[in-house]
Amino acid sequence: MTATPDSRSLERPVPPPGPGSPFDRARDLLAALTPLLQLILTMAGAIGTLALVVAGPRDLPLPVFLVLLTVPILFTIAAGVSAWWTFGQRSTGRVMAIIVDYLVVLAALVALFVIQGTFLGIDALADSFAAGLPWLALGLVAFLLSYLVDAADRSVFERPLRRLRLGLLAVAVVGWLVAMGAPRGVIDFALGLLRPEAAAISAVLLVVGAVLLALWGPAGHRRYGATLRDSETINGVIFASPNVLGFLAFFAGPLLFSLYVSFSDWDAFSSPVFVGLKNYIDILSIQIITLSDPTVALPPGLNPGFTEILRIGPLVLAAGDNLFWISLRNILLFSVIAIPLAVIPSLFLATLLNSNVRGVRFFRALYFIPSVAGVVGVAIIWKSLLDQSVGWVNYLVSLVVTFLNDTFGLSVADPKIGWLSDPSTALPAIAIVFAWTLVGFNAVLFLAGLQGIPADLYEAAKIDGAGRWQRFRNVTVPMVAPTTFFVVATTTILSLQLFTEPYVLTSPNPGGPSNATLTPVMYLYNTGYQQFEFGYASAVAWVLFALIFAFTVIQYRRQRRDAAAFGG
Repeated sequence: MTATPDSRSLERPVPPPGPGSPFDRARDLLAALTPLLQLILTMAGAIGTLALVVAGPRDLPLPVFLVLLTVPILFTIAAGVSAWWTFGQRSTGRVMAIIVDYLVVLAALVALFVIQGTFLGIDALADSFAAGLPWLALGLVAFLLSYLVDAADRSVFERPLRRLRLGLLAVAVVGWLVAMGAPRGVIDFALGLLRPEAAAISAVLLVVGAVLLALWGPAGHRRYGATLRDSETINGVIFASPNVLGFLAFFAGPLLFSLYVSFSDWDAFSSPVFVGLKNYIDILSIQIITLSDPTVALPPGLNPGFTEILRIGPLVLAAGDNLFWISLRNILLFSVIAIPLAVIPSLFLATLLNSNVRGVRFFRALYFIPSVAGVVGVAIIWKSLLDQSVGWVNYLVSLVVTFLNDTFGLSVADPKIGWLSDPSTALPAIAIVFAWTLVGFNAVLFLAGLQGIPADLYEAAKIDGAGRWQRFRNVTVPMVAPTTFFVVATTTILSLQLFTEPYVLTSPNPGGPSNATLTPVMYLYNTGYQQFEFGYASAVAWVLFALIFAFTVIQYRRQRRDAAAFGG
């Protein structure tokens, strides 16, 4: 019986072996110099913060400048704390120093690659990728030899085959790099290190990297009395750092910037001009007028710049930004059509696929294919199918009309439906395409929920005399309620973010005909990337985010309430 470590064992210092070789003594020296390095980094961070305040970019907006200023301030504080704690030889100081030095190494690497043009060089290598394909084929042959090596285990052929595989792999790698021009890139990179700025960054990288490795290794353990808990903390931070840094750089940062831009007037070329809530007021401004004469064409008392978007009897709804409200109306109508089409059939399809019939796995894969196919490719195919003149859908409709007329003596006219060219049918046609692409994926989700239902419930329902429909309504539907909530929520979010399908299906006039398929995301795209009103487009994005967030919260609370009632 093995004993599990308790919390006190996590605090016990790790007993590394004592130093012996010159390399061990060098690591001990680097670990001992860690407080001095952290103090130097603290001073560098303070100088950088002061330089940014005194001689920083003056053309940046104040909120953006303040956000930018937080980076050196936080770094200075972290480096100062690590210096203080490492001078006291505290184990937490080692943890903080490793984190600070790790960030410095990453920043130095990125700076060095930018100065050396490494990213442009990688792009150039990608252009010559095709030249290395024959060598990759040779590498594939070496990979296939692994199966022969395994088959020849403990035989006279094992060693020659293993050497042949390694030789082919080495030749493939070298040949691939030479064919793509990698050696020339390595030489250029090495010569670029002779430049003063590249040499300075390389020196910082080498010094901080060496101290980081010494702290992380046995020398740091001995010097600062590291514990298992410290090692777990460091490993967790290091392994999570790619996702955390990527989230901050490519999601949180742009998100906060877009929030600031939404309060400004910005064309992406000049400096943003802060306008406060003006963008949001322009987007959400509406006016309701009661008409004494509902037949009047132009409602009296309409505010300047407002346009009528809806009339119900004597009530007229007008908006300052009529295109946004039209897009909102379209997406709500689209959701009403598309969500039931994407959810209800998928539940029945999952019920059919949840059986032990021979070949059912083939049909599961077949129905799932549309969800993994390229959206643009699928939309192009559907655009051909729905063409009013030469589309297969109208051709089949014509065949059905001809059959009815010839068989039953009817005189039904061929409708020649303008699926994508008629404002009354364009949005339902796009909803059909959207639902078709999602039914298979939603069916897989429902199938996972169905397979989690205990078979005893169905057996008990059979004993009680429940038929197939009664078992479906009283057992299946309540038991897959959590899955249904997830499917409905994700489908609704996807529908509210609709862009690709209408953009491709209605090109070269996206959003047409007559703005019948204009969606909020498409309106956002047109406002930002065609009219270059990025401040207004950002405000539209945040309004859409608020709508999606509100819907998700409402659905979540409703699902919890239904689950509590069912449990009670």
